[in-house]
Amino acid sequence: MKAVTRTLRRPEMLMAPAVLLLLLVTAWPLGRAVWTSLSTSALTTPDDTSFVGVDNYVEVLTSRRWWVAVALTLLFVAVVVILQLLLAAAFAATLRRITFASAYLQVLVLVPFAVLAVVTAFAWRDGLTEGFGPSWFRYDGEGQVVGLLAAGAAEVWRGTGITTIILLAGLARVPVSLLESAVADGATGRQRVFRVVLPAAAPAIAVATVYRALDAYRAFEAPLLAEPSLPKLRTAPLLLWDTTFTSFELGLGAAMSVLVLALAALVGVGLMLMLRVRRAL
Repeated sequence: MKAVTRTLRRPEMLMAPAVLLLLLVTAWPLGRAVWTSLSTSALTTPDDTSFVGVDNYVEVLTSRRWWVAVALTLLFVAVVVILQLLLAAAFAATLRRITFASAYLQVLVLVPFAVLAVVTAFAWRDGLTEGFGPSWFRYDGEGQVVGLLAAGAAEVWRGTGITTIILLAGLARVPVSLLESAVADGATGRQRVFRVVLPAAAPAIAVATVYRALDAYRAFEAPLLAEPSLPKLRTAPLLLWDTTFTSFELGLGAAMSVLVLALAALVGVGLMLMLRVRRAL
């Protein structure tokens, strides 16, 4: 009994098994990637490997293609997350007002997230390049703009549902009595949104932003399928794929994978610091 009480007083003890399992699962692949990135290794000549230190990292970081890919990735993430948050906020506000069959509607908005990402990417690519897009809006279905639009639309459509559920949980934190008091005090709709709703739902908004940003950052299927329209514009994960499995440069690809992981960590930490909110509102 004393041991249980001691564990409950130190909640980090409850997290220790999960942390240890996570380290066991990730330590070996990550260590292997770091070691491979410090050598010259290619699938075409597997026996011809030599230690080169940080030369692979220097080559990547001094490459214009790498920084163009990073910039395109960050732009892709920003546009996708902003659109998802706007659409999800509208859907969440609507679902909160619906009382009839609301549970079924919440499951329905999650259907796009349950569909395989490659299926979503195929559907939007074909729809915007040779399907309903050119037919309805009378434009040419070729070009880099259409390819970027197809990749972004696929990711937005896939992630808006789960973002809606997260924001809906945040809206549930807003007390109805507080809104009624704001109305009684003469607060306008804009004031109620910015002074009552957003502060109460801020933790959920932060979670949704960080989660969807990291998920969009690693998006691979949609940019890969749109690549024929984007021969010169590749995201960082797609450039990593091209280096490893098209050029067969394992050492250079491993260096890119480590840098992609480091950049993802920077994006996540940066968003957490930028969106930090008080735990008690």
